[in-house]
Amino acid sequence: MTDDREVDRLLELALRGDRANLRVFLDEAIDHSDDHPRHVLSDVISPALRSLEAVSREDRATAAAVAIMLGSMRLATSRVIERLADWVPSRGEDGRRIVIFSGSGGFEMLQAEIMAAELECDGHEVRFGGGGVPSDEIQSSVGTWAPDVLLLFASCPTDIPGIRELIDTIRTIDACPDLQIAVGGGIFARAPGLAEEIGADLWATDDPDLRAAILDDPARRAIPEQRTVGRGKRASRAA
Repeated sequence: MTDDREVDRLLELALRGDRANLRVFLDEAIDHSDDHPRHVLSDVISPALRSLEAVSREDRATAAAVAIMLGSMRLATSRVIERLADWVPSRGEDGRRIVIFSGSGGFEMLQAEIMAAELECDGHEVRFGGGGVPSDEIQSSVGTWAPDVLLLFASCPTDIPGIRELIDTIRTIDACPDLQIAVGGGIFARAPGLAEEIGADLWATDDPDLRAAILDDPARRAIPEQRTVGRGKRASRAA
């Protein structure tokens, strides 16, 4: 459950770029947590990151202020992930092999990195490729490693044509027929129906639901009628 007081404190420190007190705050939040330390990732850093993304998207801060915010949030994320090292289990019986890429924007790359850490804590085997990787290299990585899930994160509308083309190419080549393609990130939360329209197998409007779906719905796949982008059809939900 989101702790609004901790989120507000993190936002205050991030907006000021107060790195010294940010480290102190995060260490105290982890040490005083009654739950798994991942609580700080999912219930403090993630909601703060969504708030800062909205500030940036709505032009409520200068480019310099946004850069300082992102620097603070990168520090916060790396600090918590470092403390999580002793809590990451080996791959569980229901664990899956997951490779994650994102768009090149700072917010979506950080969101994808947080998801990678949380999926590791869920007992999955994760490879995190970050942002700005060309589609053909993502496709090559999928063919080489043969993951169970390809997870793509996007915040910006400009990322969507590339994701759609990548999904189409992977399906056309069929080099990894059992692959499940999942999508997440701000643009899919803001545009209901977009994920199914571009042919994704799995999606959710928030990260906790997406994590749960990756574990609970391994057999879910897109159906031909689902894909509507570029076909002039009305959307229908995946089976």
